[in-house]
Amino acid sequence: MNFGQPTAHSLRHSFAVNTLKDIKERGESSHHALPILATYMGHSEYKHTTIYLKFLDAEHRQGLTDFAISHQGEI
Repeated sequence: MNFGQPTAHSLRHSFAVNTLKDIKERGESSHHALPILATYMGHSEYKHTTIYLKFLDAEHRQGLTDFAISHQGEI
């Protein structure tokens, strides 16, 4: 398989996914980290950050999406 040069988008994506994965593996709550990561990534709404949660199971991802929607506009 051939991979191209890393792009800014791929680096941002890797950072976000690996950060959330590390948080989950430490047994900490992604709910608490999501607003901080969203701000760090420059996202105006939490729901834009939840796209990086693809590696989590659907139930957990739905919970974070519901959390983001319920807290929309608080940043």
